[in-house]
Amino acid sequence: MTFRFKLFKALTGINLFITGFFLLLNFTSMLMGAFGQGLVSIVMFGGVFIHGILSAYLQRSLQEPGFTLKENTPGGIRIMGGYSILIGAFMLIGSVAISVYKDLYIQEISSQMSDEQLRQLDSMKGLMGKIITGMQIFLLLYGGSIVTNALLSLSFLKQWKKKQEDDKHIDLDLDA
Repeated sequence: MTFRFKLFKALTGINLFITGFFLLLNFTSMLMGAFGQGLVSIVMFGGVFIHGILSAYLQRSLQEPGFTLKENTPGGIRIMGGYSILIGAFMLIGSVAISVYKDLYIQEISSQMSDEQLRQLDSMKGLMGKIITGMQIFLLLYGGSIVTNALLSLSFLKQWKKKQEDDKHIDLDLDA
């Protein structure tokens, strides 16, 4: 196995785990009454999760020559891969936006607070900055992971397709 394939497998597993966790949280929030927000999040993370499952099937097909993909799996990988790139790009843009507007974000939050809450905020300003920085780092890593995994899946899908075409040519030659 090449480094790219190992990276592809690792990112697929990581993305399935994290995305599955978020899907579970959003499904639970829907059950508790936040239906609209939960539904949007489920649709957003659901596409990335489906892409992860299809990528796992592609990996198995590349590792085991006897395992064949369903007819609609390559198209699904292309569609969900594009969708995953879009979601990952939104996360990367969100990470950059947090970096650029972190101080403005803290000011906006503090403008909506009472005087007592503002006194507590002053003592917690360092903690709040660390939490926002943590969110920024998470969005950067997770968004980058999603985009990288989607690009790797599209690359390996091309290899799989080429391998399938080569196998068809061999089969045609044997029939003659």
